[in-house]
Amino acid sequence: MVTAKAHFHVAGIPVRVEPFFWIAAVLLGYNLGDARLIIMWVFVVLVSVLVHELGHAVALKALGQSSAIVLHGFGGLTLSQRKLDKVRSIVVTLAGPFAALGLLGIPAWLLRNSDYGVALGFDYTLGDQVFGLWPIIVFAATVNIWWSIANLLPIRPLDGGNVLTELVGIQKARLVSVVVGTGAAIWAYTHTEAFRYAAFFAGFLVFINLREYQRARQGERAPSAFDVEGPALPGGGGARPGQDGGPSRRAGPGPTLRGGRPTAPPSRRTDPAPAVDLPGGMDPASAESLAWNMLRRGDANGARRVLARATGPVSPFVPATVAVAAGEGIDLLVDAYLARPSGPANLVPASAVAVAGDTEVLTRRLLAAGAEGAEAAGGLQTHLHYAEHYADAALVGELLHDVVTSARAQVAFDTACSWARAGEPERGLHWVSTALDDGFHAAGLLDGEPDLAAVRALGGWAEVRSRID
Repeated sequence: MVTAKAHFHVAGIPVRVEPFFWIAAVLLGYNLGDARLIIMWVFVVLVSVLVHELGHAVALKALGQSSAIVLHGFGGLTLSQRKLDKVRSIVVTLAGPFAALGLLGIPAWLLRNSDYGVALGFDYTLGDQVFGLWPIIVFAATVNIWWSIANLLPIRPLDGGNVLTELVGIQKARLVSVVVGTGAAIWAYTHTEAFRYAAFFAGFLVFINLREYQRARQGERAPSAFDVEGPALPGGGGARPGQDGGPSRRAGPGPTLRGGRPTAPPSRRTDPAPAVDLPGGMDPASAESLAWNMLRRGDANGARRVLARATGPVSPFVPATVAVAAGEGIDLLVDAYLARPSGPANLVPASAVAVAGDTEVLTRRLLAAGAEGAEAAGGLQTHLHYAEHYADAALVGELLHDVVTSARAQVAFDTACSWARAGEPERGLHWVSTALDDGFHAAGLLDGEPDLAAVRALGGWAEVRSRID
């Protein structure tokens, strides 16, 4: 729940500082002894953590999403409206540590080692200038270089762990976090006494990741130990980027034709239908609607509990998507697609597959099943595109193109559109050329398809376009 009040705003971004943030910062600098040094340390920690979180927030703003920042006892947290696709989520995640490194850490390190910095160091060491600039420079370099590097370790919920989650799925990321965190804790504890706090922190991360892994295996909801209340976002919402929010979605026009195949986006309704409780449970339509919306919010175990109350059958895609989102594999989803090759009625399963990193294995499983699987893969490609998982959609298209005997030109054209939207127009141009080789002849789509705008800007476009009247 996002109800806490912001203490101040930076560039329109609400920021809240929890009381325990101040306590933790003072405790970390307590061994400095002098109260003036502790004050400088706390100031540097505040600015450093804020700049780190602003890196996330500014990246979100560049992607059109509002955000809010909470500074708490273990660092900071940036809240956003909705889940991003894999590539954008990784960009937002890495923006934090690299902002701290680029704006504070490296400049402070260069200043510390410059002639001016060396002179400041001598003055501080030989004189009585405890409240001078030198300690601030040293603190800024230490905090923003070493903390940023530590943040890139593949341990959830550090930034490196969040990137790992995007790449391999949450359950695998939790296991890696336990292994790497254990090693980091041992190293920190045995290195020097100055790293004892780091050892405790790494050990705590190992504990919460192991607990979350075990609870997820048992089908229980595994909330993060770092879930905190934050200020309301401009425009509403409050989920972490790339973790708890619903997937971002392209606000497209009405039904269009891409490659000759109707590809209107499936339903995007996010307001659950009113739940109708019956003796002993919930009517299936209400249960299904509510479960879909819980999955959009990233609550797979909540959706599982809702389905357990349904008094009748629901779409097989719902429990199958729950399994994918919970890191339990794609077997149920394969069965659902083969039983209903036309696919689900919304984008949630496709987004769950992309976020879990299971797109390729699912596509190969479907294509190995014959004509029904190929039809299902075609629908999956379309859904991934409209869910803005463009690279995943293009991957499905490439695999599908290798096995289909009919509609190859349509598949190639769709793949070109996905690669163009994924930021790889050269690959998009290659697939336009492939579509022409396969007999694509809709000149109007080549000239008017918005997805191909970046491809049409390439120098090689005119030559490819000249192949069709």
